Amino acid sequence: MKKILIVLALCSVATAKAQFPGFPGFGEGSGGSGGSAPAAGSGSGAGSGAGAGGSAPAPVGSADIVIPEIGTHYDDPAKAHYEPEYVNQDTNIQNMQGIVISRPYLRNEDIKYRKRVWRVIDTRQKMNKCWVWPRQPVRQIFWDLATKGLVKAYRTDSFNFVITPEDILRLTADIKTVSKQREGSEDPDDLVDSTFPVYFTWEEINKFEIMEDWVFDYKHGELKPIIIGIAPIREIDKGGGLVVQSKPYWLKMDDCRPTLAKSEVFNRTNDAMRLNWDQYMNLHRMFDSYIVKTSEWNDQYIYDQPDYKQNGLAALLRAEEFKNTMFIWEHDLWEY
Repeated sequence: MKKILIVLALCSVATAKAQFPGFPGFGEGSGGSGGSAPAAGSGSGAGSGAGAGGSAPAPVGSADIVIPEIGTHYDDPAKAHYEPEYVNQDTNIQNMQGIVISRPYLRNEDIKYRKRVWRVIDTRQKMNKCWVWPRQPVRQIFWDLATKGLVKAYRTDSFNFVITPEDILRLTADIKTVSKQREGSEDPDDLVDSTFPVYFTWEEINKFEIMEDWVFDYKHGELKPIIIGIAPIREIDKGGGLVVQSKPYWLKMDDCRPTLAKSEVFNRTNDAMRLNWDQYMNLHRMFDSYIVKTSEWNDQYIYDQPDYKQNGLAALLRAEEFKNTMFIWEHDLWEY
């Protein structure tokens, strides 16, 4: 039995090394580390009111995670995010030329009503299947924008604390420890602990959270949404049916739009008219989502409130109630 465990441990280490060949940090020995990592970026603690001047929290064992320097590339021009072999020149390729359709000019004086809403987009839902389209997965786009330093990433939805790509990779990585036979020893019971990092990848992202403002434009007489930011949701299985969700970073939608406008999205109704991701998300809003939070005095998510904390169905009904309230409010503005 011990020999089987040793073989499995060696296979796990080999798999991790093969999956991340460019990342150092595979240490050996009793709780050995692969090197020391630089401290997390400076700034204040986490929370929606975080400001500058402290340090970002690091997970337990982060000293064993070595992240190569990535740097920031905020001024680099936006590039098309697709593989060249997948580009079909017969389709409506002008949609991928990076033309960002600007929103109609809106004066602050013309905003007579504003409501902030947080939504969750589950890529496993049927309406959102194009989010995991193998030729152009948008979850990879949002992950690469942050982890390659192409746009600024923020700790919270307050957008007041910028974090580096290295911090994102370090905060989302885990340290795994396995036991294997000591090198050069013939005793199968002579085991030594070996630690190695397991890095989070974009394939593990199944949900996104967006923050948007619903504003009533008095000049044009319409109630319309404006997406402010988006964040991937990382689900951590703690065992026993307990799944903890965290958001490693937030991105401003306006920073992402130039890249989204050059990235193709699958059109399930017409192959001759492919849309880009900016049109899909900000213009047509073809995704499905559910509300998890609104701007309230207690600043709590619906599922964290006492009345809905242990009742997922009640939380969904509360979200639908809010949507209906918004619909009735807009409907009552007009006379027929």
